Amino acid sequence: MAARTGQDLATRRLAPMGLNVRLCGVLNLLAEGPISQQELGEQLGIDRTTVVELIDELERKGAVVRKRNPTDRRSYALNLTPRGRTVQKRASRAFDDAANEFFDSIKPTERQALAEMLRRLITSADQKLKNG
Repeated sequence: MAARTGQDLATRRLAPMGLNVRLCGVLNLLAEGPISQQELGEQLGIDRTTVVELIDELERKGAVVRKRNPTDRRSYALNLTPRGRTVQKRASRAFDDAANEFFDSIKPTERQALAEMLRRLITSADQKLKNG
């Protein structure tokens, strides 16, 4: 329930930009530098078909460009365009505003404690997945 509420707040903030939470995640990952479509899908936990659809949408918006990967001609390297960098920064601020709105009812020290607990839960779950 909390995740859905947070996602709804972020969706509302991103919608005027023609974005959603998933597209914002793609933009944020691409802001770190060029990445292949396959790597993008692996890092975000989404299938190849969905990656292609998301990148197609961001290409139509002029935010992303596909270039042949110079080290592997069978794959594409994804890059943000200058417009994409601007959109990513705006989307990141909108997402942060949604997070602040979501967490507004708890004190900063409580936010820090919650963040630490969630980090521990995620780390533990990741370890269990790796160990089978």
